[in-house]
Amino acid sequence: MVVGAGISGASIAHHLARQGVSVVVIEQAPQPAAGATGRSGGMVRAYDPDPVIGDLALASLATYRDPGCWASGRAPLHAVGAVTAADPAQEPTLRQAAGQLNDALRTSAHVVTECDQVAGIHLAGGVALVEPEAGWVAPAEVTADWLVQARADGAVVCHGLRVHAVQADGGRPLVRTDAGTISAGAVVAAVGPWAADPTPGLRPASPVRSRSIQVSVVERRPPAPPHATFVDLRTGWYAKPVGADRTLIGMPHLVWDSPVDSPPDPTHAQATVAALTAHFPWLTTAAHLHTVRAADAYHPPGRGGQASELLEGTDVPHVWSVRAWNGGGVKTAPEAGRRIADACVADAFSDAA
Repeated sequence: MVVGAGISGASIAHHLARQGVSVVVIEQAPQPAAGATGRSGGMVRAYDPDPVIGDLALASLATYRDPGCWASGRAPLHAVGAVTAADPAQEPTLRQAAGQLNDALRTSAHVVTECDQVAGIHLAGGVALVEPEAGWVAPAEVTADWLVQARADGAVVCHGLRVHAVQADGGRPLVRTDAGTISAGAVVAAVGPWAADPTPGLRPASPVRSRSIQVSVVERRPPAPPHATFVDLRTGWYAKPVGADRTLIGMPHLVWDSPVDSPPDPTHAQATVAALTAHFPWLTTAAHLHTVRAADAYHPPGRGGQASELLEGTDVPHVWSVRAWNGGGVKTAPEAGRRIADACVADAFSDAA
C-alpha cells in the first residue's frame, strides 16, 4: 500500500507495479496531486549543493527528458534551461559540477562569471551554473501519467479515502480506512507535509515539520524577455516561466508548522516582487495574477536535510515513511521512486514464508 498520491507516491506506485507487485494507492483528496505537489513550482535541474539530492536529480532529469518513460509518449520536461546563481567563491564547485553533469547526460552545462545577464536573468553580482537542457515540469501532469502507468500494470488507486490508523497484525501492517480494514504486506507513507502530524502508525523515526510555501504568478509582457528557471543559492529566491506570458516567483516563507490550506500572506507576496526585481527588472510594472500558498515537509533546522536514507522506519514493522524532501521532491521523484520501490520489495518480501 502506498499512502499519498502526490508526485512521490505516484512514482513509487508506478515502479512497484512495474515490478509486478500488487499495489493499492490510498489518497485522502478527491484527486491526485491535491496537496503540495499540485502547488509546486516544478523546477527541474540536475545540480544541487546536497550530493544526495544531486545524484537523484541527475538521474531524474534523464527520465524527465525521455519520451519513452511516459504513458503520454512525450517527455514532460519544458526545456527552457535552468540558472543556479551562487556566491563567486563557489565558482570552482560549480565548474566541477558542470563537468560531471555533461559527462553523465551529454549536456552543455557551463558556468558564467562577470556577466550581468544570462538566459533573461540578471545575476546581480553572482556566478551561475547554466543547464540549457533543464527546465520545469507540471507536477500534476507527471503524477497523473505515473498513475495511468501504475493502473495499466494492475495497481488500484483509491481517491477520497482516508487512512485512520496502521497497526501490526502478525508481523504485518493492518490499515484502517474509511472503507474498512486492509491487511497489507507493506506500507509506504508518501504524505508530504502531513508527515508532521501523522496518522497513528505512520510516524517517521525522525521528526518532520511542515513549512510554508508561497508563490505568486505575474504577467510577463513585452519587452520582458523569456527566461530560464532560476534559483539563487545565496538568498533562496526563485522563478520559472509558466507558459509564454507568465512567470512564477517565490522566496522562502519561514513559517513553520503551517497548515497546507493557510491563506496567502500579502506582505510576503509584495516582498517577493521587490526581491526578485533585482533579477527581473520588468517586475516593477508586471500585473499580479494570483498568489498560492501551500506547505512542504521539512527536517527541522539543524538537520540540514542531508540524510541519505530515502525511507525511515516507523513503530510498525514493514511500514515506512518517505523522507522529507525539504522542497526538492519534484526534481528527485523519478529516481527516488525507483529506488524506494526496490528497497520496499527487498525488505517486504525478505522474510515472506
